[in-house]
Amino acid sequence: MRLWYLLLMKFFGFLLALPLLVAGCASADNAGESVEETVMDSSEQETRLADDVEAGEDWTDTPEGEQEGPSMGALTVEAVSANDSEESCWSIIDGSVYDLTDWISQHPGGSSRILGLCGGDGTSQFQGKHGGSPSPEATLDRYLLGVLETP
Repeated sequence: MRLWYLLLMKFFGFLLALPLLVAGCASADNAGESVEETVMDSSEQETRLADDVEAGEDWTDTPEGEQEGPSMGALTVEAVSANDSEESCWSIIDGSVYDLTDWISQHPGGSSRILGLCGGDGTSQFQGKHGGSPSPEATLDRYLLGVLETP
């Protein structure tokens, strides 16, 4: 009886592992490539979270060779003031323009803190609360659209 039980368990274990085995072997498109080449092409760059950045470390989430910021035109005070709502919240902080729309609901201090920055210059509010703190600065960098165009 015990032998039958062991044979049945091995059979069902094999059936459970079979799809994984087939999926691993069925990738004919990548035949001959190394695991590293399959996982990350040499032109791709590792994605890092802003929270992983050390103080004083240079960091950007824009891959080399790509242009930062939107392709929709100039980042002017007028463009920022047109984005003054919960649906589209842009703010100027230290001469750069940030799209804070997605951060509104995530801000630990509450959404009203971010909504107060929409459509205008939020430099004094940001610096007054977070000035010099690496984590808020790194988080802010994730929302950078580009540098404010001066007239």
